[in-house]
Amino acid sequence: MAAVSDAKAGSEWRRRATAWIERNRGRFSGFVITVLLVQVGLIAVQWREILWPRFGDEAADWQEMGMDPFQRFSFDLPFLIRQSLESRFHWRTGVPRPTDDAVILYVDEESTRRLEQNPGTLWSRALHARLLDRLTEDGARAVLFDVVFDTETRDDPAFAAAIARNGRTILGATIFSNSEQPLTPDESMQFLQVGLKTERLSKKSNQLYKSGAGWGLLWFRPVDADYGVRRLFVGKRREGFDPWPAASWQLALLTGADLPADDDVRFARRWLNYYGPARTVESLSYDRALREDGGVPPGYFKDRVVFIGAGSQLGTSGRKTLDEFSTPWSHFAGRAYTPGTELHATAYLNLLHHDWLGRVAPGTERWVIILLGIALGALRWLRPWWAVSVGLAAGIGVFGVSCVLQWHSHLWWNWSVPALVQTPLAVIMAVASRYYFEEGHKRKLRAAFGFYLSPELASQIAEKDFSLKPGGKKVLATLLFTDLEGFTALSEKLGDSERLGEELSKYFTRTTDEILAENGTVIKFVGDAVYAAWGAPLPQEDQAERAVRAAWRLAQVSDMEVEIPQPDGTIDKVRIRTRIGIHTGEALAGNLGSAQRFDYTLIGDAVNLASRLESANKQIGTTILLSDSTAQRLGGKFLLRRIGSFRVKGKARTTIVHELLGLDPNDRAPWLDVFERAMSAWDAGDFENARTTFATVAAIRGARDGVSEYYILLLEALRVPPSGWDGVITLDEK
Repeated sequence: MAAVSDAKAGSEWRRRATAWIERNRGRFSGFVITVLLVQVGLIAVQWREILWPRFGDEAADWQEMGMDPFQRFSFDLPFLIRQSLESRFHWRTGVPRPTDDAVILYVDEESTRRLEQNPGTLWSRALHARLLDRLTEDGARAVLFDVVFDTETRDDPAFAAAIARNGRTILGATIFSNSEQPLTPDESMQFLQVGLKTERLSKKSNQLYKSGAGWGLLWFRPVDADYGVRRLFVGKRREGFDPWPAASWQLALLTGADLPADDDVRFARRWLNYYGPARTVESLSYDRALREDGGVPPGYFKDRVVFIGAGSQLGTSGRKTLDEFSTPWSHFAGRAYTPGTELHATAYLNLLHHDWLGRVAPGTERWVIILLGIALGALRWLRPWWAVSVGLAAGIGVFGVSCVLQWHSHLWWNWSVPALVQTPLAVIMAVASRYYFEEGHKRKLRAAFGFYLSPELASQIAEKDFSLKPGGKKVLATLLFTDLEGFTALSEKLGDSERLGEELSKYFTRTTDEILAENGTVIKFVGDAVYAAWGAPLPQEDQAERAVRAAWRLAQVSDMEVEIPQPDGTIDKVRIRTRIGIHTGEALAGNLGSAQRFDYTLIGDAVNLASRLESANKQIGTTILLSDSTAQRLGGKFLLRRIGSFRVKGKARTTIVHELLGLDPNDRAPWLDVFERAMSAWDAGDFENARTTFATVAAIRGARDGVSEYYILLLEALRVPPSGWDGVITLDEK
């Protein structure tokens, strides 16, 4: 007994769990989508931090290895948008700071040719000395050579003297490995992996470097995979030693920039704030600063910081290096790469004016990703087009806010992850889940109503927001009840329940086909009776017409004789036909029953009246009766006759009842006029005249008019009208 009890308890628990999941699957799917969006967002934002290899016990700093594609896109695009909008919407985008403080002298092909230098070899440092003297005379604020002087020449004394006379010159340096080549990011990574640390400075010409106001590294670290420079490099930290400063940092200090002395603050991450595409900073060929004819006027360099470096792939130190880098503009519309010298100028101006870019704190960025993932998860509850529209608006909103944040607050973050990963994924999953659940709901509706409705009507219900939950709502419906006359006799003579079931199935097939052909709803079968409705579960403007048309056809196809073989070899025949009652009124329609079991049905006073009209056929001798409420909605499209006012059993109110005689109202037989005169006499209490006229109708129709026969019997019983006669007949049978 205990085992049986435990099995029942387990079965009940599973049933309840299944029911709970079924009721809450929408919420569960929304939760799953939200969690997935948050996880995908966090991984996309910090995938390098999660997947980047470790070296021993120390994890590599993924940000030192350059930006991933999402970060590069997030960083670059606001620069392009600002430039495209600043002419009309500068009050929104902000105008980039002018770069008048700086000017660049490029060592390019033109200056090489004009100054008669050999391409690809060392330039005469006497030219540099002449240039420095010109800049000193013009009152230049400072000078930075984007050149590594890693060899000694005979012109060094003259150049060193010019550097000393200027007093505000920063020279460039780089770091060499044991291969005497600058370390690329990949090489640096390899050296870290194998533990080799053989980096050293390239300052071989000590005479020059001792004469200058300082020196700095000409590095850009890290360099991204697209050979882009986005980080503002301020120097290289060295464990146990003073850091090696960047040239731009040294130059900013020389010109009075307010920069931190503390190393932790100094080496905080900064990003370049570009002022525009290549050649935004004013530039000219090196030779123009030395030419008297066609050069620059006196005072051109006054109070300006001058940057001197390569403007092509011609090196000035004898070593050919790739000295052009991509910027946010390099990958769009064929914009050129930017010389490294201009990047040093940009870094210097950022440090001078403190307008570099910072990045939103990683913790804050993670919380934004989480909150946006939760918000986007709510798209699951929207209809597909709303989900697409809201998702698109959310993506545009994230992008717009991020642009304004970068333009005005000098902060960037990896906004492309929520805008280009989370949002599209949220829309796709929202639409897909909505479609999946709606299709599942539609399949259930089709299955649930496929037994009651025509395929056309079942599909219409499946496309609508129809609930299968228990409960109902009031509707205007036309109700139809049938009863099979002769069923009892058929049962007795057949004497075989299996054969009876076959005949009943044939009958139900005929009747159901006619109901479904008129888009009716088969509510249920009760014994040999059929209960159908129009106007529920979907409203139908022509519900009364459809119900009456179906009733007429149903009565025709079900009027038949069933042949029953007898033991003596003879064939006995039983005639069966259908009696029908129709009424139009208000009913409660819905899934009614208990919480565990319910059916779609209609209940109410209108349903009871339709059932009583079906029963009245047997007493009155008719086949199809319909209430005046239904007749009024037919618009004279059918052939009817009013057969009187009745008070059916259990009802206090009177109902005018009509009999359906045909589909064509113009196919009117002459005897109908005689019948109407008989009804008028009945209503007026002229029983003698009524008796004679009803008898005339019966004679005309050959004793085949059940209504006339019914009234003749009533008149024989009444003889004279009782006091207060109103012509209403009370039916005592159900």
